[in-house]
Amino acid sequence: MIKRLAYMLSCALPLVVGLIILSNTCVAQKRVLGKKLQIDLREVTIDSALNYISYKTNVFFSYSSDIIDERQRFTLYYENSNLETVLHRLLLGTGVEYTIINGQIILFKSKSSSKTQYFFETVNIRGNVRDVETNEPIPGINVYVAGTLKGSSTDVNGNFELKGLTPGRYEIVFSHIVYNLAHSLVTVEGDQQFVHIPVKLEPKITQLADVEVVANSEEQKNWQRGYRVFKEEFLGNSQNAGKCNILNSEVLNIEYDRVSGELKATADEPLIIENLALGYRINYILELFEHTPTVTRLLGISNFEELPVNSNVERKRIIRNRQKSYQGSMTHFLRALTNGKLKREGFVIDEVDELPNTINNSYFELPAKLHADREKFAFDNTLKFTKYLLVIYTREYESTAYVFDQLQMANKDATTINNSLVGINRNVGQVSFIKLNLPVVTINSKGFFNEPLAVTTYGYWSWERVAEYMPFEYAP
Repeated sequence: MIKRLAYMLSCALPLVVGLIILSNTCVAQKRVLGKKLQIDLREVTIDSALNYISYKTNVFFSYSSDIIDERQRFTLYYENSNLETVLHRLLLGTGVEYTIINGQIILFKSKSSSKTQYFFETVNIRGNVRDVETNEPIPGINVYVAGTLKGSSTDVNGNFELKGLTPGRYEIVFSHIVYNLAHSLVTVEGDQQFVHIPVKLEPKITQLADVEVVANSEEQKNWQRGYRVFKEEFLGNSQNAGKCNILNSEVLNIEYDRVSGELKATADEPLIIENLALGYRINYILELFEHTPTVTRLLGISNFEELPVNSNVERKRIIRNRQKSYQGSMTHFLRALTNGKLKREGFVIDEVDELPNTINNSYFELPAKLHADREKFAFDNTLKFTKYLLVIYTREYESTAYVFDQLQMANKDATTINNSLVGINRNVGQVSFIKLNLPVVTINSKGFFNEPLAVTTYGYWSWERVAEYMPFEYAP
């Protein structure tokens, strides 16, 4: 009996000892990871971040020097946190894990990320936003990728994250009612799962709160006249434009001269546009709007949100409208051009010396030749030509409203206009022209120009305005 008891004890002893060791290890790990620290680092390397954490906590780290790409930068801000939270934030998405041995933290590459190089299909952009004067983090800043559905806002520590971006070049916009607008151009590469950017915003210069300016009735009437012109030129005259509403027109500042017909507009806040035809809510930062009776110059930054859909019938209608708006658009053309599918997608192109007054059927004798000569104009996602590039989309006619506008601009009388609208453009598609503002412009994979103000458009594309805008992500 004693031997058997001894045997039972000898078998049980390692188990009990193992439990004691495990318990002690857990306590030790909790003690290390529970250490409190305050941390405020901006765009530092992994070495700098770990050195600072070690200094603040008296915890030592052991790791290989090539464990994390030296191009990566990290921003950390916590007023009162523990080491576990800080490490989780620091190492998230890097493919690095850690273990604790004798109070020391050992960093190592996880097995899933131990390959020489890994290409990420999507990349996240992180950053931290601060006040340029006080260096304090700013919560509640609207952060979004221009021209897309992607957006976020900063948390109480000024941190933000934009998820799921494919490799490419993006314009990140930072907007807030009490701070000046800021932009940041970011190139996202597939060998980095995260990109970190720091941002500092300048406060707007505010007017005295006790000064109130009240416009007289004539000024209000003139603003209303100017707004009608602005809305038509801004949204356009297409069928979709009739389904668009500007929800906060009161933020517009309009200078309108009735005699000359010239108009300038600015906005104190982003315009909020509800496009019921395409099912989008657009936040539009108006950077430039100038209009004369012959020319309209429009520049801005848009961000999109999907409007709620109440029924399958409404969803199908929106899908049809989006497809119709996309067909023949500049985005459709640029995607077809870079993919070598101009003829298949219904486009004809040619380089012309000047803008012609009329387009006739002779242009339709050239599609095969022009498609073969595509390399004259586009190569490696760039566009290069010196004159005007004529683009005809052959699968849709120009809108009657567009033709009416063109005849009005040509000062045709009512009888001539009505006669001209009968059977107009039944043999010619949608005609547009492009003029490069730079020697060479680049086209991204989504079918948009990388450079702002890269081109000037004429013809049908210049007539289609904000009511036809859709996010970069859209594909039929």
